[in-house]
Amino acid sequence: MTNGSVRYGIISTANIALKSHIPAAHESLNSDILAISSRSEAKAKLVAEEHHIPTWYGTYEDLLVDPNIDAVINALPNSMHCEWTVKAAEAGKHILCEKPLAVTTDEARKMIDAANQNGVVLVEAFTHRWNNHLRSARKLIAEGAIGRLTNLQSIVAWNITEREGDIRFSPELAGGIMMDGGCYGVYACRFVLGKEPIKASGFAYDSGSYGVDTTFDGLIEFPDGEIAYIHSSMDEPTNVSLTAIGTEGIIEIPEIFNDSGPLVIKTGDEEIIEAVPTPSRYLAQINEFSECILTGKAPEFPAEDGLANTAALVALLSSARNKTVEDIEQTDYQF
Repeated sequence: MTNGSVRYGIISTANIALKSHIPAAHESLNSDILAISSRSEAKAKLVAEEHHIPTWYGTYEDLLVDPNIDAVINALPNSMHCEWTVKAAEAGKHILCEKPLAVTTDEARKMIDAANQNGVVLVEAFTHRWNNHLRSARKLIAEGAIGRLTNLQSIVAWNITEREGDIRFSPELAGGIMMDGGCYGVYACRFVLGKEPIKASGFAYDSGSYGVDTTFDGLIEFPDGEIAYIHSSMDEPTNVSLTAIGTEGIIEIPEIFNDSGPLVIKTGDEEIIEAVPTPSRYLAQINEFSECILTGKAPEFPAEDGLANTAALVALLSSARNKTVEDIEQTDYQF
């Protein structure tokens, strides 16, 4: 750390790093991107020059041994999160890991253990939880503004037209829409309800014999009987929304990724549309992560939160594969 700022290296030149993490770090007052790595030195150099990053590496290992790097952003494909998070922890680097944290709960625990054993911070990069409309919905539900919650409905869908070479269509890289988009819906439902689900039932569809789910529908049951319906797809027009239905009203978030999107509250004949502007969610995320590194503050959302979300994803996918209702592995984490 220098001058109250965390020095970051990025593992991968994925679009999420280039379009979201790097701009957020450039805007942040406590975070600097000093290096980026790729499997190709030429690619790393090109990206570094385009994004004004001073150092580039042609291997991930070279970045991890750089003594000037305090923390890494792991933006690798899903199947590689565990391996490189563990290696980063063993190199003494703090890790902001792209979602989903892991593809199995065993992997998630291995990552958490590595972080704990090496005294580094590990956080899963779910940014929509920083948006005020999601936080407002959580508060309203807890206060009983729509009565007793009975049902949640999450939709995370978009149409990917250029599929050749897209990692989301690769079974080897743990692709599929549930891991790519549905994970947001599962998280949003856990977040606004403030509870951990106990059972899962999933249904997967592969529209092109890709070997992954391109559309996924799931139901997760919470301990007090609430049911959440999770729909995700890579075959449909964009729709990223959340609806919470209670005995006395409905809360709608039409766009959960819109930092300043509205919150709609319907009770009786009344409809209230609230504007809930939020600073950039990627900026809020990196600011808080860097603050934890600089001050020793515990993350608002620790890595164990990622383990709990992974448990729900694994159960949904297992249910779809085995055509059974699955118990969701319970962890010690609670919101």
